[in-house]
Amino acid sequence: MGSSLNKPLADKATDVDNQASMIYDPWRYREATNNEPNSKYTKSVTHRRRIHRLSPFEKQKMKNTQSLNFTVNDNLLLRAEAEKTTKGFHLKKTFGKWVICLFIGIILGCIAYIIKTTVGLLQGLKFHYTNHYISKGMQSYAFLTFLGINLLYVFLSSVMVIVAGPLSSSSGIPEVKGYLNGVKVPESLGFRSLFGKIVSLILSYSSGLFVGPEGPMIHIGSAVGAAISQFKSSTFNIYPNIFLPYRNDRDKRDFISVGAATGLSAAFGAPIGGVLFSIEEVSSFWSRQLTWRTFFCCMISTFTVNFLLQGIGSSPDIHDSGLLTFGFSRLYLYRYSELLCFCLLGVIGGLFGACFVFMNIHLNKWRKEKLKLNPFFRLGEALLVTIVTSILCYYASFIFGCRYQSNIIIEQSVCEDQTNTEMVQFFCPTGMYSELASLLFGNPDQALRRLYSRTQNMFTLPSLLVFTLFSFFLSIWSSGLWVAGGLFVPMMMVGAGFGRLFGQIVGLWFTNIDSSIYALVGSAAMMAGYCRMTICIVVIMVELTEGTQYLVPIILAVMIAKWVGDFFNESVYEHLMEQKYIPFLQTLPPHSTSNIRVTNVMSKLVSVLPEVCSVRLLLSILNSNYHHAFPVVNTGETGDSRLYRGLILRNDVLILLKNRVFYRGSGEEIYLDDNFDYEKFMQETSKKPPSLSDLNFDQFELDSFIDLRPYMNSSGITIHNTFSFVEAYKLFRTMGLRHLPVIDINNEVVGIITRKDLL
Repeated sequence: MGSSLNKPLADKATDVDNQASMIYDPWRYREATNNEPNSKYTKSVTHRRRIHRLSPFEKQKMKNTQSLNFTVNDNLLLRAEAEKTTKGFHLKKTFGKWVICLFIGIILGCIAYIIKTTVGLLQGLKFHYTNHYISKGMQSYAFLTFLGINLLYVFLSSVMVIVAGPLSSSSGIPEVKGYLNGVKVPESLGFRSLFGKIVSLILSYSSGLFVGPEGPMIHIGSAVGAAISQFKSSTFNIYPNIFLPYRNDRDKRDFISVGAATGLSAAFGAPIGGVLFSIEEVSSFWSRQLTWRTFFCCMISTFTVNFLLQGIGSSPDIHDSGLLTFGFSRLYLYRYSELLCFCLLGVIGGLFGACFVFMNIHLNKWRKEKLKLNPFFRLGEALLVTIVTSILCYYASFIFGCRYQSNIIIEQSVCEDQTNTEMVQFFCPTGMYSELASLLFGNPDQALRRLYSRTQNMFTLPSLLVFTLFSFFLSIWSSGLWVAGGLFVPMMMVGAGFGRLFGQIVGLWFTNIDSSIYALVGSAAMMAGYCRMTICIVVIMVELTEGTQYLVPIILAVMIAKWVGDFFNESVYEHLMEQKYIPFLQTLPPHSTSNIRVTNVMSKLVSVLPEVCSVRLLLSILNSNYHHAFPVVNTGETGDSRLYRGLILRNDVLILLKNRVFYRGSGEEIYLDDNFDYEKFMQETSKKPPSLSDLNFDQFELDSFIDLRPYMNSSGITIHNTFSFVEAYKLFRTMGLRHLPVIDINNEVVGIITRKDLL
């Protein structure tokens, strides 16, 4: 009854494959050429969108990566439960989602407040002792104090990453994007990575490295969303039934999307920008209901962090500032003749962004090959970067002479925040300031405030050029270290630097040019140039400026920067996912796959299960492979047919074996076991599945049968073997599938497609 079911496809598959000779696949030739010992073909580390397919080596590295199951398991148990479900149950589940979003927003607001406050204390401590020696004119002691505290912070930050794991380093956005695309990245959203990310971020952001808090806050928000919505612990065997309706990949994905948006919202103080970021960048699946819940959660987090920052309600005023706080004028209007200059800023931002992606990805490739996961090498590199950064930020301030504070021209009619003009005296006499010290020797948000300030004659062209180059190359080197840190703030600093530089150059030929607007537009262009986002960047920058008068120049610069960057390569996050071997599926397949059929990529040796299967056969099939799903077929009268009936996951089969849900019918009837109803089934599937080696059966149980029909997905999507690769790719990607069985004209299973087959 079972052995004939799992024989290799013979003539049926061969008839289909013979047609492949008429199809030219250029990638087959290129991969074969690349595997030859004397091949001159070298795969580029960076590439443009939709022209790249993974090499056989990269596919092999992704082989053991599991996918998530975003589809609903529409089995007979679910249908029987749906008949008993009342309207009150649906209202209760919907209300529960809003409550979970409420707690996600409050918790992330508290985390953002803790990070902001702790970073302020640590940075204040560092500059307190450093300025003590600066006030006495002791340059060497001041530098050693500055360097020593930075090294201490980075050492502790890197040690925390070593203890918590590599997933707590960097921004974590590639892992979040991969998970929301349907890839299971182990331990990326666990408590250890969450705690390590928070502690490492606080220390690294306080150390003076060119890193920012926004990227890690997105990862932190995703981890909080996953933890609160699931609320379970396999270690302590805690599985509260109150969260059982949400304990599935589909709902978990939605709450992670909510958490990612809320994390960015808490960091920037931009709830609308957070929602758009999740829609545009990290989430692969979206719905209108999810938009409402995400916006509500972002609003709660923004209010919570601002409420705490204002002294827990001690101030009667509530401001809308997040971890980054800027003060912009709402009165200045640009001239339409300056739109051409803003377009040029977009071109510069796109070129800088593409250059950043190229250099940073090559640097990370070198790290992966040479440093690998050696904690001593990674720690040594982080300390080396800290030493170089501290030397440049400290001694670069002596490159240019001191300037009089009184030379700064403040336009009182439009400048609302006078704190932007407070400069760093450093070793200058009283009443004077150091240009580079005001940009490099201080907090990143203070440097951005000064670059955005509505002033004239604050910085000279050489100082802005040096700052832009220093911040650009140090950002490239700092990104990818074994410390938690993102790229939003460093890229904004680079963009603000060359933006203000460009504005002051334009001001040499034209009058009434406000270079602070060019700094703002430059920041937006640089962010679009490296990450290729558009709408959310525009909205975030507008929310930060508290006005819409800069909307048109920002839109122009962002769109042009994206177009220019896309001409050279993809965004930094797409390339990082490739380096981390995360099998991410883009919205559309590569252009070169337009002439490929689905029979060229599908797996043809498919293990199938009969509708009513013996325990002995189930154990034999499970032991013979590591497939995560099996098509359930009707064998017909002869026992050799493979008529498709449904799909069942490997974990579900293990659960049926563990609970010994044996079939007591004659073969045609379908019985629903009262002792293993829908609630019991959901409780078991939400837990860690049992190991195959832990299942022991006696002789009688081995000869027993299990009816798979009540538990298989009867509404699984299938495609015919006549499908093109492109259409199969779109269907798989759009529906969030994990497995896609392929059938012939007789409805017999002839193959199956998984994520790795589409790469």
